[in-house]
Amino acid sequence: MATVTSTGLGSGLDINGIVSKLVAAEQTPQTTRFDKQEATDQAKISALGTFKSSLSDFQTAVDAMKNATSFAKMQGVSSDTSVVSASASLNAEAGDYTLTVKQLAQAHSLASRSYTNVTDVVGSGTLTIKFGTNTFDTVTGNPTGFTQNADQGTLSITLDSSNNTLTGVRDAINKAGAGVKATIINDGSGNRLVLGATSSGAKNGMEITVSDGDGDDTDAAGLSALAFNAAATPQMTQTRAAQDALVNINGLDVTSSTNTVSTALKGVTLNLLKAQPGQSINLGVSINTDAVTQAVQNFVDKFNAVVSTNTSIASYDATTQKAGVLLGDFTVQGTMRQLRNFIARPVDGLGGSVKSLLDIGISTQSDGSLALDTSKLSSALDSSPKDVAALFAPLGVPTDANVTYVGGSADTQPGDYALNVTAAATRGVLTGSAAPSLTVDADNSQLRITVDGVESGSISLTQRTYASGNELAAELQSRINGDASLKSGGASVTVQYDNTSQRFSIQSQRYGSASSVEITQVGATGSGNSVGGLDVGAGTQGTDVEATLDGQAVQGSGRQITGLTGKAKGLVLEIGDAVTGDRGSVRYSGGLVAQFDSLLTGLLDTKGTLSTRLEGLQDDVTKIGKERTDLATRMTTLQTQLLAQFNAMDKVVGQFQNTSSYLTQQLSLLPYANTKTFTG
Repeated sequence: MATVTSTGLGSGLDINGIVSKLVAAEQTPQTTRFDKQEATDQAKISALGTFKSSLSDFQTAVDAMKNATSFAKMQGVSSDTSVVSASASLNAEAGDYTLTVKQLAQAHSLASRSYTNVTDVVGSGTLTIKFGTNTFDTVTGNPTGFTQNADQGTLSITLDSSNNTLTGVRDAINKAGAGVKATIINDGSGNRLVLGATSSGAKNGMEITVSDGDGDDTDAAGLSALAFNAAATPQMTQTRAAQDALVNINGLDVTSSTNTVSTALKGVTLNLLKAQPGQSINLGVSINTDAVTQAVQNFVDKFNAVVSTNTSIASYDATTQKAGVLLGDFTVQGTMRQLRNFIARPVDGLGGSVKSLLDIGISTQSDGSLALDTSKLSSALDSSPKDVAALFAPLGVPTDANVTYVGGSADTQPGDYALNVTAAATRGVLTGSAAPSLTVDADNSQLRITVDGVESGSISLTQRTYASGNELAAELQSRINGDASLKSGGASVTVQYDNTSQRFSIQSQRYGSASSVEITQVGATGSGNSVGGLDVGAGTQGTDVEATLDGQAVQGSGRQITGLTGKAKGLVLEIGDAVTGDRGSVRYSGGLVAQFDSLLTGLLDTKGTLSTRLEGLQDDVTKIGKERTDLATRMTTLQTQLLAQFNAMDKVVGQFQNTSSYLTQQLSLLPYANTKTFTG
């Protein structure tokens, strides 16, 4: 039988209320302590999070200035951007120029006769398209001569019943992807095949020869209808001549195969947009001070945001007499101390007038924030743009114009490093025998070659006797460089004929020990034949540049050298010529950006001091939560114990009260219990 207990029945006391107050008296001080500690920890966590966020924003501003080329920006400003626009790189020279765009470059375009339907058969055979310079009869306009451009590949397409329609020819040309874009245009009289060279310029005109399946390569029937060369009556119509751009710069005419002229003015790229022969355009090349000022101002603003955050969370306000939640926090103090040290220190490796932030107008204020004097920055940019760039970003400045700074590493230390080239890089080359035949026929028109380890497909040469060694050299170079396998492998060659030694040579365009040329097949059988005195065999392999930096050996790879030891370890330079001996020096500065970036990366890393501090605070909050749970368990146990004790007391009091009542009753029943006693 269950027993129902009602506390306080025996004694008449509010036992539940008494126990609750006793438990509360025990629990409240500890709960108050937990609440206060947790609130403090959460406030510190929030403040540290805000501080980390401001540091992250500052790092973003720092990262935007990592590259000297993106920081120290030059600009070209045209007085008429509809005619010519310009851009400038870091090495551009400031100046003012007068330009006149006389003509624009354009690509060669040819159109066929009209066909009724796009499915009409054009003809079968072989279509060959070469690129070079055409000459024309001034009266008839027909081509009279052609000089091949050896730098452009040759396109040969076989047409048969599967692709000999107008559409088939178009698709076959476009599939080859070899410098020609084919389209079909209906001009109202019929459908015409239009061929456009993808490269502009006078040296990139097209010559089209055919080997017609009907046996006649010069008539208007069959595939001959697509011919455009001096040997046959042209059937294709020139709709646009191949033409160079012509721009006059300060009185000098400059030609360019494209409308992008990047070699006329050092570091300046001109974009020719419209021919205006009688109009003069003013072009100014100067430092883009607006872009630089904006980058520097952003750097200053983001640093000041860090300072402001630090002030709000870790300082004492005498006016309000309130302290920031992280006042005296060693982590925040240490971080700010490191940042201010970097701001104040000069940058090692700078030898000019700019050595510190103060030299470009950045000064520290009394509250620890930075201020930028834009006029002083502008003056520094005008006088020493590279030094300003080197103040922020890693930069190497060679004294030799033919030595290029490529990059440095975390191991590269600031300083001046003497450069001495002991052996220039060479290219792999294969040289043929003397006094070769200039005839290409069925025995030697097929060629296979390996360049820089990349194997070509079967290369077909045009069968004929060439008028000169230079003409055959152009044919060889064009055909080799037009091979799809070599192109996809990034391999190319230069073919030259030396009139003195009467020898052909095939030279890889690549420098270094990975540069090589080997002919693996000439003719259908692959042996016993030669073309231009070039036979099956390997040539002389290229060699890497050899040099020293401050007397220490370097690693050469092609024309590039990399410091291996000492302070110049990781410094990468490119030697742009074959000159050996003393090549001056290279002054390297690591810049503030790399130092700041390294510092901030360490501070913001998941294992950095700030993250460790946050983890410690989070652990404290977790610990408080556990202590709250433990306290609740203890209070539950205490309440149970107190209730048991008070109920036991209540039971005893109840028993005493029952006994008292019983005794009172029994006493009332005793004899004489109600008798009155009189005295008198």
